[in-house]
Amino acid sequence: MTASPESGTFGDLTSEQVARLDAAAADSGVSTLQLMEIAGWQVARCAWRHLGGTASLGVVAGYGNNGGDGLVAARHLATWGCALRVLVLAEEERVSGVVLDHVLSARKCGVDVVVSADPDAVRGVIVEADLVIDAILGTGLRSAPREPQASGIRAINESGIPVLSVDVPSGLDASTGEAFDPTVRAALTCTLTAMKHGLRRGDAAAHAGAVWIADIGMPATAWLRAGLERPLGVTGGELVHTSS
Repeated sequence: MTASPESGTFGDLTSEQVARLDAAAADSGVSTLQLMEIAGWQVARCAWRHLGGTASLGVVAGYGNNGGDGLVAARHLATWGCALRVLVLAEEERVSGVVLDHVLSARKCGVDVVVSADPDAVRGVIVEADLVIDAILGTGLRSAPREPQASGIRAINESGIPVLSVDVPSGLDASTGEAFDPTVRAALTCTLTAMKHGLRRGDAAAHAGAVWIADIGMPATAWLRAGLERPLGVTGGELVHTSS
């Protein structure tokens, strides 16, 4: 792969490198739960900035780490006065670990969180929303979304409501930029830690919208352990605007 001239500033991570970096963070003593909390807070900040204040939001989350980021974002946005409806699009038994922790935390903080594998539930969650947060599928995707995620993505696209995608639009390959059928069409994307390689190529320009990169506190030691270059322009807890 040819490196982007901006890779030193914003980073240029493939999906394999994201996984390697996350593992290196754990080896450095920083857990997925810790990084997820900051990631979700940054997604909430990105949504808040886009909306200009309190509003109604629908969050459609998956059962993986991307979904956990969306659940954390929902909790923070609710704390700031937004009206939230949240759907975890999965069977109850698939929701476990840190994602289940965030489902329970959000509910205890008064957020309406439904767990259901019925894609028809998506419409009920987003029907009155000013913005939809897409946290269904993240950087681990390698092939076309399966059900019920595929129908959920189509329902989001058919709604015509602006979408903020977490890390990458659900359905987009984070390494190649290929948009599988279906892929979310986002108004903006909040990508975490560093720019993703696939957000600069392929079909990304038609799906990612305005791209914001969020510093989530990835340890410098994790970058070293993973053998990766730390992006100098993503620091200080900032949200950095760029373009796909």
